[in-house]
Amino acid sequence: MNSNTAVAARIDTATQPTVYHVKSGGNGTVVAINDLCLWYGQTQALHNVQMTVEKGLVTALIGPSGCGKSTLLRCINRMNDLVDGLKITGEIRLHDEDIYARTADVIALRKRMGMVFQKPNPFPMSIYENVIYPLKVDGVRDKALLEETCERALKAAALWNEVKDRLNQSALGMSGGQQQRLCIARAIAADPEVLLMDEPCSALDPIATAKIEDLINDLAGQYTVVIVTHNMQQAARVSDNTAFMYLGRLIEYGETEVVFQIPKSSKTQDYVTGRFG
Repeated sequence: MNSNTAVAARIDTATQPTVYHVKSGGNGTVVAINDLCLWYGQTQALHNVQMTVEKGLVTALIGPSGCGKSTLLRCINRMNDLVDGLKITGEIRLHDEDIYARTADVIALRKRMGMVFQKPNPFPMSIYENVIYPLKVDGVRDKALLEETCERALKAAALWNEVKDRLNQSALGMSGGQQQRLCIARAIAADPEVLLMDEPCSALDPIATAKIEDLINDLAGQYTVVIVTHNMQQAARVSDNTAFMYLGRLIEYGETEVVFQIPKSSKTQDYVTGRFG
């Protein structure tokens, strides 16, 4: 896309309202994003994003590189706070709480938001210590509770049968796919309300990717999941709702099947059919 085409696309996108046709899980809204704008210095990265995340469903954020999907994800647990020159307007509400209010407790917020990154990041400690780390940071010392939590989280992450006999071994000796499932176990050990995933399969091989996708399907309903992915087929396989972003704007947000098969926006149609990306 040359510079003139990019400018024309930006102007065209800016004049089009977001198309909404979101599937509801019937359990209400967990996260509500209202008129969110974000700047890095003088550069605006998000433009008037308006969307809700439904409880118990998997929501995928898709779009070309640099469209703002990871930036939006990191706004939900305020991971962008430490970026120099950051400015945010609008609001994000977790249930009825404005997470950007001056009185908001960021540490408490992040305990309610599990986070899984692109590359597995196990700590240089045992498998067991990795899983129970969030509880120990919170001051939990009850050995029975820690062991119960470890088993529950590893089972939820479909990892228990693979590691139950080597919990005291270093997590760094696990395969990449196992390490990522361990990070998911660590994220859900504290029983968060929302599980955020930023391209969790981008560093994994196809077999490990399939296991993570199966895990996401298993976690759906138990947790509210928001996943950023560059893989449209993955979004189609694992999500209930899909948000398509382009040039920092939310173009279409709706039921995944509709977004991929009969999108309401011509821009979404162009993207999912491979005309640009």
